[in-house]
Amino acid sequence: MNVDMEAVRLALQAINLLAVVWLAISGRDKVTKDALDAKLAAHADRLTAIERDIKHAPTHDDLKRIHARLDDVSESMATLIGEFKSTNHILNLLHEDRLKERR
Repeated sequence: MNVDMEAVRLALQAINLLAVVWLAISGRDKVTKDALDAKLAAHADRLTAIERDIKHAPTHDDLKRIHARLDDVSESMATLIGEFKSTNHILNLLHEDRLKERR
């Protein structure tokens, strides 16, 4: 017995289509207007909370000023690091000189 695979695939696609249509039609009665209204109200509350929090968030200009101040701090730190390196070098030279004097 030879089964035409194309006919089997077509039959399975038709069954799948019927199942999807049946699930869509049977499931639409489960969604009520009250449930949708409740979900929309919850989303509206969340949106209101987000809008309230955004009012207190820093603006682009605030972030630019913060960035500029951080750049200044970074430059100052780089300067201090250079000064501490040179100070450390001088102290090491003094220490070596003291050790040579004792010999």
